[in-house]
Amino acid sequence: MWPFKKKTKSEIKANSVEIVDGVAFIDVRGQTCPGYLLAINKAVEKLDAGMMAKLLITYPPCGEDVKAWCKEKRVSYLDITEENDRWVITIQKQG
Repeated sequence: MWPFKKKTKSEIKANSVEIVDGVAFIDVRGQTCPGYLLAINKAVEKLDAGMMAKLLITYPPCGEDVKAWCKEKRVSYLDITEENDRWVITIQKQG
């Protein structure tokens, strides 16, 4: 028997989403593709137009994956920085 439980759509979500001073922090650390992209998509859909978000990610190919996702979803890819074995990607939802 397969040792991993298959996640349903309702179980795919960010570890946490916090809004601090008008910026959403979407934590998907520890998640891999495609789960973290699905979780980011779900969280960003709930944000207001023009809102900035910082994505907290630990999956190495995240930068290019998120950049491609942004082009598809009317989201601006602003920046990526590496901090202590994680990446912080700054994006902004367009109107």
